[in-house]
Amino acid sequence: MWHGVSVKTRPTAELVPLATLKSWLSVEHSDDDALLGQMLRGAIDRIDGPQGIGVAMMRQTWRKSMDAFRSCIHLPGAPVKGISAITYLDPDGQPQTVEAADFHLDTDSEPARLVPAAGKSWPATACMPGAVKVDYELGETDPSAVPGDLIDAVALLVAHRYQNREAAAAKTDVLPLGVEWILNEHARCHVAS
Repeated sequence: MWHGVSVKTRPTAELVPLATLKSWLSVEHSDDDALLGQMLRGAIDRIDGPQGIGVAMMRQTWRKSMDAFRSCIHLPGAPVKGISAITYLDPDGQPQTVEAADFHLDTDSEPARLVPAAGKSWPATACMPGAVKVDYELGETDPSAVPGDLIDAVALLVAHRYQNREAAAAKTDVLPLGVEWILNEHARCHVAS
């Protein structure tokens, strides 16, 4: 199911403001602002997306690439919010777009399912790898809608990395207490390690 899935556009909205992160860490100076920002991005990347646990925390676009249409297309990841575009190469190799009225997205199931609309069928495609591309939206537009424990996991990862900046030792290269449990609770694919 995860084969052919990639991130097309990354989130642009801020999950955790730097001031909030610094408050959590009890950091009262600005000397490490750039470092904390980098650690925050790293912690989010470890959790977010198909290379993380298969969850999109903030709004982003993923792409599912397939060689042909399937009767029911499963869109991995959560939470799926909608389809931005379905494009394909027709039998002559020309790019085409499936109109919104010609498909139905079921976001009540997980993974989300994409099927032709009632009375419709998928069009014929060129016989070539990646002939069909489904671009779909996932994640929240407001950080307050992201599960709080996922934000806690991000903060715990940043705190752990901030406090353990030396070369990894057997004691410091494990996930902080509770992070693995939180990630396993939300995982739609493997937990990044």
